[in-house]
Amino acid sequence: MDLRVLLLLLTFTFTFTCIQGAVPKCCVQTSRIPLSILQEVEKVEVQSRHGACEIDALVLHHNGKKYCAKPRAKKVLETLRHIKLGTQHMA
Repeated sequence: MDLRVLLLLLTFTFTFTCIQGAVPKCCVQTSRIPLSILQEVEKVEVQSRHGACEIDALVLHHNGKKYCAKPRAKKVLETLRHIKLGTQHMA
């Protein structure tokens, strides 16, 4: 193979890899999340439609999976957290 062709292919491969890594993984739709998952959420990220993504969403992390919820689910998560903290203080 000609050296120029090989260099060109390597350049395209490197460029594609860099671009692919820079594309954010956005929620494209939200869904209703079961209470059992909401009670055990490990991490919450806020996705804004004013950035690279098209919709506002809460990205909930649970057992290595990501769930996309409507932003209003934040109130439910806060309520669950307060209930959980309250029951821990009573015990």
